[in-house]
Amino acid sequence: MAFACKAVFASIEKPFSLLKLSFPKEVFLLIILFFLRKGFMKESMSSVDTAAIVIELQELLGARVVKAYQPDKEEIRLKLHQKDKGGVDLIIEAGRRIHITKYKRPSPRMPSNFSMFLRKHLGGGRISQIQQLDFDRIVEITIERWDKKLSLIAELLPRGNIVVIDENEKIMLPLKRKSFSSRKIKVGEKYKLPPSRGNPLEMSESDLMGLCKSTQDKDILRVLASELGLGGLYAEEVCEKAGVDKKKKANELTENEIKAVHETILAIFELIITNDKSKLGAHIVIEKEGKEKVDVLPFELSIYEEKEKMFFSSFNDAADDFFTTQIAEGIKEKAIGEREEEIGKYERILKEQAQALRKFKIKEDENIKKGELIYARYIEIEEILRGMDKKRKVITLTLPDTDVQLEIDTSVSLHKNASAYYEQAKVFRKKRAGVERAIEGTKAKIRTEKEKEVRVEEELIPEKKEVKMEKEEWYERFRWFETSDGFLVIGGKDATTNEMLVKKYMDASDLFFHTQAEGAPAVIAKTEGKEVSEAGLKEIAQFAASYSNLWKYGFYEGECYCVTGEQVSKTPPSGEYIKKGSFVMRGKRKYFKAALGLCIGIEKDKNKLIACPSSSHIKEDMRCFVELEPGDMGKNAISKEILKFIIDSVKDENKEEGRRIATQDKILSFLPPGKSRIKGFYPLTSESAT
Repeated sequence: MAFACKAVFASIEKPFSLLKLSFPKEVFLLIILFFLRKGFMKESMSSVDTAAIVIELQELLGARVVKAYQPDKEEIRLKLHQKDKGGVDLIIEAGRRIHITKYKRPSPRMPSNFSMFLRKHLGGGRISQIQQLDFDRIVEITIERWDKKLSLIAELLPRGNIVVIDENEKIMLPLKRKSFSSRKIKVGEKYKLPPSRGNPLEMSESDLMGLCKSTQDKDILRVLASELGLGGLYAEEVCEKAGVDKKKKANELTENEIKAVHETILAIFELIITNDKSKLGAHIVIEKEGKEKVDVLPFELSIYEEKEKMFFSSFNDAADDFFTTQIAEGIKEKAIGEREEEIGKYERILKEQAQALRKFKIKEDENIKKGELIYARYIEIEEILRGMDKKRKVITLTLPDTDVQLEIDTSVSLHKNASAYYEQAKVFRKKRAGVERAIEGTKAKIRTEKEKEVRVEEELIPEKKEVKMEKEEWYERFRWFETSDGFLVIGGKDATTNEMLVKKYMDASDLFFHTQAEGAPAVIAKTEGKEVSEAGLKEIAQFAASYSNLWKYGFYEGECYCVTGEQVSKTPPSGEYIKKGSFVMRGKRKYFKAALGLCIGIEKDKNKLIACPSSSHIKEDMRCFVELEPGDMGKNAISKEILKFIIDSVKDENKEEGRRIATQDKILSFLPPGKSRIKGFYPLTSESAT
């Protein structure tokens, strides 16, 4: 390292003198060394790393997508559920990495638009395929659901992206909209891969020879690194083990040298070619001097033969540890920077307050001195005033042997002039006392910020906690509530869930509710052959009408009808067709008029977020709820209001519990179509009242 420093210093000696920079040469050297040091540390996965990680990710096939989060601008996390292992988190960071992670990072309280899109279109789907495309830093994850088959493309190359595409390879939504010379990453465009560089693991000896002979003025190292996508590290390994000079022009290589290079590629990457993850020697390379983690690899390379290494049972674990360390350092640097900035801000305020304190002290002393001077030289001032112009109300004078300038109001006595100066001194004394209190407050804030800095490392990455997951009932995938007389009512959310609800869960004895308005949900009441009270029937009718498009159109009342399950059919009259989510009703119907209104809140007994009709007595057994009616407030805005109210309502008991039970996406799933208005908050808090 000392030799490297001298070499760098010598190389910049002359260029630095020409730059005419305003800071010392040593500082310039430190800046260069900083970037050189950063260059030694791996910042993203290579094509080889990607191939190794994809081999291990095959264990996720069949896993169900539970939820998606976006904890950072470039990063998404898929919460998966495996039948035998339970919960698994898959992290994808555009332009950088993809792997399973055991670490938790706090997610934003409000989910991003991209994470909401992933939840909507991938939630509930199962992973059917994970593959690397063209031996590039691109991974395609295919997810199949009952209603669609989509792919999530993770681009780990520079200026990478995360893209959702449909079965026709049309882009549904990218994380970032971008345009390149050969392709466009925009909604509606067909997804295209970057220009292919060829797969070195599938390339024949003759293909490699043709590539080498076709290159002009490129050494073999650059051909292997860039043309074949091996990257500099693996390209050097191939050259060294093949016994080929890495600086030799590729088109000048002999047949024997090309053969040696080809055989070396197959030998080095045998474990990846054969998909044998059991023989991968995943490890992190450590710089002995600083104990710094500089690289993560799926198998050992001779270039790091003398370096210290940490070995792991899987490349996923190694990559997780390596990149999480980098993130931790980034979080630490950012946190320390923010605290230093905050401390600097308070120190500037403290400096201004100290200046104000001195100013007020000077002003106070000046006014006291002037008041005392009037009394001390009272007669002298009176004589001076007699010889001056009586028409001037305020006279400025300087007494002999003093540098004090007095302003005397001739309309009042000298006693009152002196008193005025004393009163002014009191004003500055009060201001000084206020500034002194403010200074103590600022000093306390500086102490607090400095204490926070000490605790930064403890707050970097929260420890993963085992969370007891409550079992989800089958009906919770729909909208649901229980009537005041105890009957379970379930409503569909769209055409797909309407179809599923009726076909899979409705019995002949159940009651089916629907409105004439298009876009109404299928609502069933599980009666088990028992009779539902008139009050219960009206509650169900209000529930069905409220989730129909009547709400969207701004109606405050609607008509709803009820039939038994055996009257509902998917068989249309001869020659007619019924679309998905629609049904044919035969026989007599019972009609209800129902006012539109819903309550969304937390049920006491089951401690779950539910929505029920505003006429239902069940709301009396809710810990807290918000009553809604058709209005002019958008879904996003109203869901935020409801979320804030629920969290604030349970904060005295357990704020984290409120966050777990009620999230914005859960609330959005309970909102009726169109816009709404909050009719009331219950129980009423001081904040909700205002």
